[in-house]
Amino acid sequence: MTTPEIFTHPWAQDFCQALNANERYRRVARTWEGALLLVMEADPTRGIPTERAVYLDLHHGECRGARAAGPEDADAAPYVLTATPAVWKAILQGELPPIAAILRGKLRLTKGNMMALVPHVRAAQELVATAARLPTRFPPGW
Repeated sequence: MTTPEIFTHPWAQDFCQALNANERYRRVARTWEGALLLVMEADPTRGIPTERAVYLDLHHGECRGARAAGPEDADAAPYVLTATPAVWKAILQGELPPIAAILRGKLRLTKGNMMALVPHVRAAQELVATAARLPTRFPPGW
């Protein structure tokens, strides 16, 4: 079996399965409701010629579905987090905590209310920790 490349449909599905298998995530995200769109900006120098995005349907500690996102998903998701490929890689490799990335403006909430996310910081941290444990292939040149 091939390790999926970051922010592709197979990667999104593996991420959803991993979230559903993570009891800690289920516990800390029990009050979270709403879809989340993770957007990786285009960066041809890093093998990402076009933007990539992943749509996560999250509900009370469960991932009800995940996929490579299309344009319609940006409208449907109440929260959109956007960063460059380099920032996503640093976050997923544990080099940059997501909260620090937000505070430094490297990871941007491009849709949604930051204050509504504050009570869910532990859920966000566990979500990222789960993604970091996924077998992930990065495009050549990373």
